[in-house]
Amino acid sequence: MAKENDTKGNDPKGKSKEKAVNTRTLPAIIVLSAALISCAFSLLQGVEFRVFVARLFFSVLIFGTIGIIVRVVLDRYFFNRNSKEEEEAEEKDQDDGEEQPSEEGDSEDREES
Repeated sequence: MAKENDTKGNDPKGKSKEKAVNTRTLPAIIVLSAALISCAFSLLQGVEFRVFVARLFFSVLIFGTIGIIVRVVLDRYFFNRNSKEEEEAEEKDQDDGEEQPSEEGDSEDREES
């Protein structure tokens, strides 16, 4: 029965991989967004180059730190808990699935002997 699920694409492991969220790019997206906004405001205000670079530097530094913190929090508290629960459920399913064929196979072997 487990082989049928694998061939149909209903593999529980495949589902957990589809649900996984890639948070690796989150800090970069946050930093680039903040840098774009910082540059736009600096250009609209017509500030000196030194002020422009300082604003850009500090916005990248601050929002880079915020992005890393957000990624760590999301990975640690939201996505890992779900994956641990899914792994436990998969182990239970695999244990249940492994026992059934072995019992059926044992009964058939006993009948043949």
